[in-house]
Amino acid sequence: MIYKSDQIYTEDGCFSGYMKVENGKIYDFLIDAGTDEVIDYTGYRIIPGIFDTHNHGTMGYTIMGDVKNKEAHVRGYLKGLASQGVTAVLATADLPFFTTLAQMASLELDGAKIIGIHSEGPFLNRVGEKGIDTGHPEITDELLEKMVDEAGGILKLVALAPELPHADEAIAYFKGKGIRVAFAHSNCNYEEAVTAFRKGITVTTHTANVMSGIHHRRMGGLGACILDAYVNNELICDFMHVSKEMIDLILRCKTPDKIMLVSDNTPLSGAPVGRYMLTVNEDNRMAVNIDEKGYCLSDTGRLCGSTKPVLTGIGNLVEQLQVPMETAIQMASLNPARVYGIGDHKGSLAIGKDADFVVINNNYEACYTYSEGRMIYNSEKDTDLFNQAYLNEIAFCEDK
Repeated sequence: MIYKSDQIYTEDGCFSGYMKVENGKIYDFLIDAGTDEVIDYTGYRIIPGIFDTHNHGTMGYTIMGDVKNKEAHVRGYLKGLASQGVTAVLATADLPFFTTLAQMASLELDGAKIIGIHSEGPFLNRVGEKGIDTGHPEITDELLEKMVDEAGGILKLVALAPELPHADEAIAYFKGKGIRVAFAHSNCNYEEAVTAFRKGITVTTHTANVMSGIHHRRMGGLGACILDAYVNNELICDFMHVSKEMIDLILRCKTPDKIMLVSDNTPLSGAPVGRYMLTVNEDNRMAVNIDEKGYCLSDTGRLCGSTKPVLTGIGNLVEQLQVPMETAIQMASLNPARVYGIGDHKGSLAIGKDADFVVINNNYEACYTYSEGRMIYNSEKDTDLFNQAYLNEIAFCEDK
């Protein structure tokens, strides 16, 4: 099949013409398609499929907690991601979902592909603005082994606070298994954070959020994250979690290849204004509030994940910070693909790579999403994706 657009964002830049796809791969880029059949997306932009490496749920589907019908939640979750331009994901789950995700990762489903599991915690030390320490389990050999075993070989990232007792042993254990470790929810100062990076931490979780901040006499954990030339920074660009000015500062400090745009979405992505009960982990549920601006807030005012997809972040960077579209796309697709070992066949539009691409409009909304040449989302037909039952039966709680 051949696809036409006046804005096709390839690995070598944007061009006007045709993209030919055969057997799920990008076969060629053409200036003239001749008499071949063409799907015309002129007026829309064709960009690489997004690889969201930090996503807990969307559209009323969760991958957190011991809920019923886990397989149905995973299927709905992956389809919901496709509606947001995501073709690959590190499913950011907790232990009750590990086995289900591992079993479904190899299936050809009608949605984004599971590249691996991201475990944000459970070894976290909540700090920062309006931070409340909710505790954490002890780091033990038994728990570490259980995480690896139940993930069935697809655990790709574990995020932890390096100051916790036995965190060094956990970092060494996961490194030995070929699993990346992230700096997350930490009270470390600058020097302690740098030391943790040298011990093997290579990713910083939702950079700037839930970490000690920058002061003119104390650079904090955040300062270490953005000054270190080697660590890869996750970054939420909804302009809620991190201010526009701080994002500008981060982008001036880090080279573009070290930034990975993430959503940190929860099942409440796409939910209407209201009050809900959000599953935080297998032992903890929290009342949260979605306000008119899209903030997902606890009763104490703390942000509890994002409700905006990565596409929103791309639009914010391009339209408000004048980041080149090519750079924003790289941070959303190719960078995470390279970090997690799939950059040779995913993450950009290039000859020989998988035909993972999204057709977006000028509002940075996904209109059509393709995975390996197969359409997995069509905005004209897939119009009822939100799992209203999750809000009604599980998440909703009465107003105070």
